[in-house]
Amino acid sequence: MPRINFAEVEDMESTSFSPIPDGSYPCRVADVKDGHQTKSGDEMWRLEFEIISGDFKGRRLFDNMIFSQKAASRVKLICSRLGIDTSGEVDLQPRLLRGREVWITTYQEQYEGKTQNRIPFDGYESMEATKQEATQAEPAAVAGEDVPF
Repeated sequence: MPRINFAEVEDMESTSFSPIPDGSYPCRVADVKDGHQTKSGDEMWRLEFEIISGDFKGRRLFDNMIFSQKAASRVKLICSRLGIDTSGEVDLQPRLLRGREVWITTYQEQYEGKTQNRIPFDGYESMEATKQEATQAEPAAVAGEDVPF
C-alpha cells in the first residue's frame, strides 16, 4: 500500500486549481486528446494549453474542438490562429497542433455551481499577429535626434 504523509500535502482549496483571472495569456498547446465524441456523436478533441509566461506560468487552460458542420468555422479559426494553413484541405492530426503557441483570452464562468475558466468562440490570437501589433505600436526612432522624453 502507498504511504503518504498528508501533513505535507496542500489542501484542495489552496492549490492551483482555482480559476485564473479574466485576461489574455500566451499559451502553448500541451496536449491534444482525440477519440472523444459529443452527445450528438460528432468527433471532438480535448485541447490542453499551458500558460508559458507571466504570473500564471505553468497553469493550464482547456477547450474542445468539435468536428461538426456547425462548429467548422471555430475549428478553422483555432487552426489558423495556431499557424496552420487553412486555405485548403488539411489532414488534421493532433501532432500538428502540439507545441504551437497562441494568445488565449479567457474569462471566469459559473458552471454547475463552480467557477471555471472559459475560452470564448474567438478567444484565440496568433502569436505573430500580436508581435506585429507590438512592433507597429512602437514609436519610430528619428535619425540624428536625441529626444530626452
